[in-house]
Amino acid sequence: MKEKNNNVQNLSILIPTYMEQPIKEWTYFLQASHPNVKFEIICMNEQYFSSDTTFRDFDLIFTPSFIRGNKYKYSIISQEAIVCVVSFKNPFLQSIINRGISPNDLKKIFSNPNSYYWKDFFKTDKKLNDKITIILPDDRYTLINQLFDWLDIDKPTSVTMKSTDSILDLLKIQNDIMTFLPSSLVYNINTQYRKDFLYVVPIDLNNDNWISDDEYLYDNIIMIKKAVLDNKIDSLLVLQYKLIYSIDNSRKNLIEDIVNNKHNLNKNIFEQYGYFVN
Repeated sequence: MKEKNNNVQNLSILIPTYMEQPIKEWTYFLQASHPNVKFEIICMNEQYFSSDTTFRDFDLIFTPSFIRGNKYKYSIISQEAIVCVVSFKNPFLQSIINRGISPNDLKKIFSNPNSYYWKDFFKTDKKLNDKITIILPDDRYTLINQLFDWLDIDKPTSVTMKSTDSILDLLKIQNDIMTFLPSSLVYNINTQYRKDFLYVVPIDLNNDNWISDDEYLYDNIIMIKKAVLDNKIDSLLVLQYKLIYSIDNSRKNLIEDIVNNKHNLNKNIFEQYGYFVN
């Protein structure tokens, strides 16, 4: 009979619900080099993550949010970008491709959602009078916070919120949507290019109504990965996924071995889900 191992240590990891699959695969990978550790994964909507209350219940938190305080340390595991997205069937697409959209225009549009028309910013040969429909993901709490910090405006109460999956489905059938999404869901990992039903809107950083090569123009995942890892994108438009732990945790040595040892980070697991790893 196999002798029971009484030295097993339990490590609990709190994660955003949308990261469940990659984290499960990652902890399965870790199990080979840490046979005496049992990983317990707990999923929760990230808007409920907090510091003191959360660390009383969990050993590690995997989150793109910042949990501040000198009692906590973290290691960056993976990253992705926050990108502006429209439908590929948008009738103003050619103008969108050439002109992009400036931070100033985005500030106007998102300050007063559903108040502006596409023709206010873009041109087309057709006589169209469609409003810009703003929809944002309600399951991406940190993305929303960082987006409005970047825009330097308060989030309006009138903005429409739906799940990320719902927004992706709507982009296939509704041409008037503008949104911001995490890049991991925007690109086809097999082809390396954006999904064929959407377009990643370039950001016209100098507000000259024309897109140049040094502005945010990312038609494939290789370009945007390089930009993120080389710090070419404003930090508020980058989601950094961190493993955070308390320095007061009694298993701190074990935790630090896991989060700081590069051999424990199987980048292929995260990259197959569209995340970027140094």
